[in-house]
Amino acid sequence: MSADVALRLKYGGKIGLAAIIAQQLLRHLPEDRDNVIITPVPLHWTRIWSRSFNQSALIGKELSALSGITFVPDMLIRTKRTPSMRGLDLKRRKKAVGSAFALNPKWHSALAGRRIILIDDVLTTGATSDGCLSVLKRHKASWVQIFCWARALRGRVQDSPLMSLDS
Repeated sequence: MSADVALRLKYGGKIGLAAIIAQQLLRHLPEDRDNVIITPVPLHWTRIWSRSFNQSALIGKELSALSGITFVPDMLIRTKRTPSMRGLDLKRRKKAVGSAFALNPKWHSALAGRRIILIDDVLTTGATSDGCLSVLKRHKASWVQIFCWARALRGRVQDSPLMSLDS
């Protein structure tokens, strides 16, 4: 089940699973890869410190290595620590991640017109990816596609090798 893979990566520290996930996502990449950048949903530094990795960044790095698409691990910054999203409903998730993301200043003049693949390990309500998406679109990304490994539906995670949201 895809949920088991995501949970073993995220909470079990099985970082080798990022390569397996990336191999499965590879087939969903656009044929035209000009001006495309892969970037992960960022974690707050305290979460990285406690976990020692960002699972979405591991997946993105592997996907970049397999595809040749540029990987930018720090395009987005998580500006505030948010509580764990596990168990929170949409309203509480949106409140928790509201204004939690910003564009790294070094990308302020370089994002316009770029096409972005945003990597998230699990899409539950979409609040986190919506927060990231709004920052990218506000800074004139021409296209954003969200790649995730699993999607949670009504308290369970549905097997899905890709959840794609074009905007």
